[in-house]
Amino acid sequence: MYIPTVSMLPSIAASTVQSPELAPAIAQLGREAPLSYAFDAVLGVAPSVRSVSDDLQCEKFARTLGLAQVGLVLRSVRLTSGRSVSLVAVPSACWRDPVLRARILDLKWAVEFSGRRLVLVPESVIRAEPRLTNALLISACDGVRVTPRERLILLSHLAEVGGSASLEVCAEALTGSADPAGAVLRLVAERVLTIALDRPIDLQSEVSLAAWR
Repeated sequence: MYIPTVSMLPSIAASTVQSPELAPAIAQLGREAPLSYAFDAVLGVAPSVRSVSDDLQCEKFARTLGLAQVGLVLRSVRLTSGRSVSLVAVPSACWRDPVLRARILDLKWAVEFSGRRLVLVPESVIRAEPRLTNALLISACDGVRVTPRERLILLSHLAEVGGSASLEVCAEALTGSADPAGAVLRLVAERVLTIALDRPIDLQSEVSLAAWR
């Protein structure tokens, strides 16, 4: 999954769901995370996104228009439908600058004239809560290792209980794991499982088998 790693995140994320006192630290990170990291994290949990990569074609247009150093985040996204689109995260400061805004719109028209759809995503949309903090928490578990045995135990357990259970119940099924909650969220990152993102992730968050959704 195309999401940069931040060395401090795995240790924080591994304890956040289990330790409520760490929730403010995660929330603070959500507000201050670099736009590129925030964008990749949000894309990483978007159900319609299959894969994310750098958008080299879009970068060429951006350089031509003098937009290489203004903070845009350019991503090529393959959707679950099989289509590919360009997504551009636009810093709020760029929207407020009429000259930059005009150039960004020129970028959109140039890319679309070349035959590829481009969607501009405002920074405010990317930083909307609680989705951003949830996305950062999930992406922070990229480094958690889930053994084949743990995967089988959890998937079998969910299948036995109807396909869904709370994060707490899922973690309890993996009591032998070094980081049970982190292992569950790692499988969410792999899209094997899903978790509700419209409220802050906690021990009562519902986890489901992706195939059952």
